[in-house]
Amino acid sequence: MYVELKDINKNYGNFEASKDINFGIEKGKLVALLGPSGSGKTTILRMIAGLETPDSGEILIDGEVVNDIPASKRGIGFVFQNYALFRYMTVWDNIAFGLKVQKADKEYIKQRVDELLTLTNLKGFEDRYPTQLSGGQRQRVAFARALAPNPHLLLLDEPFAAIDAKVRQELRSWLKEMIEQLGVTSIFVTHDQDEAIEVSDQIILTNKGRIEQIGTPLEIYQNPETAFTAGFFGKGSKLDYPQTFRRFDIPEGVDDLLVRPEFVEVTKKDEFQKYSNSVSEGTIVEAEFRGDWIELKVDVDGNVINARRAPEAEPVEVGERVNVLVYKLLVTENDKARILYNESVREPVVVI
Repeated sequence: MYVELKDINKNYGNFEASKDINFGIEKGKLVALLGPSGSGKTTILRMIAGLETPDSGEILIDGEVVNDIPASKRGIGFVFQNYALFRYMTVWDNIAFGLKVQKADKEYIKQRVDELLTLTNLKGFEDRYPTQLSGGQRQRVAFARALAPNPHLLLLDEPFAAIDAKVRQELRSWLKEMIEQLGVTSIFVTHDQDEAIEVSDQIILTNKGRIEQIGTPLEIYQNPETAFTAGFFGKGSKLDYPQTFRRFDIPEGVDDLLVRPEFVEVTKKDEFQKYSNSVSEGTIVEAEFRGDWIELKVDVDGNVINARRAPEAEPVEVGERVNVLVYKLLVTENDKARILYNESVREPVVVI
């Protein structure tokens, strides 16, 4: 492992910011530290950077314990949420700053800055000041400045939070491509699950100072191991009256039953439904166009659940009675989570 945290603990007075943190990151991977506000993700990032010191445990980078090594000596590039650019410096000078501090050769500085201007699509902007740039351009300058000294590790603290939605989407794709091209090990903090799923090779999910689950985006989304993970991902709806939904063998004593929109199929009363013996009836209470889908809220005997319907399908109206098929549920019990399948869907369909 290129980056390792072993038995890390960090307290601020009586507040446990990090509790028994253990994980490893392979070289060249792009990893998301994901979690809600106050979950401890930024504290972990700052300890890796050397901006905070753990109360106990070891932080290793490339096999070396770095607890007592100053931040400036760890070979780390850091991109801040608010860019932290020097307002009085041009784009060129901002990117060159770290190299000048290192007293690099002038010719090398020129070569490296020109290389990064090309990499970050900032050619032609080198003489501008930060106030003359868009938010996306300023963030690209921040990336270039962090990369200029050839860091072994790149850390990014909510790098897209201050950027509007369209530019944020573009920068996500750009960042993933850039990291793959450079091969630099990178860790970024985010509270946005869609961002983490789209960009990262691995997600480390944090909650209340602890790690809830580690895995690829697909592994964590499809197979949540804890109640928190199950509730954090997706737009899960809690079922208050689960007996409404047919053909589920629901065990006694479960804490919660959650259904995500992708677990649900909503059809009009006159549409064919091959799993008719598992269908429940519901009433549309909301129907909102979201571009790629119609987002629905359906009341099924007191359970209000989120669902989706293709925009090209025949429209459903608020107040309309519809058929609702739930394929599977997320079950949580004693802080553990697992998938529960609709028995009809698992059975073979016999056509006569």
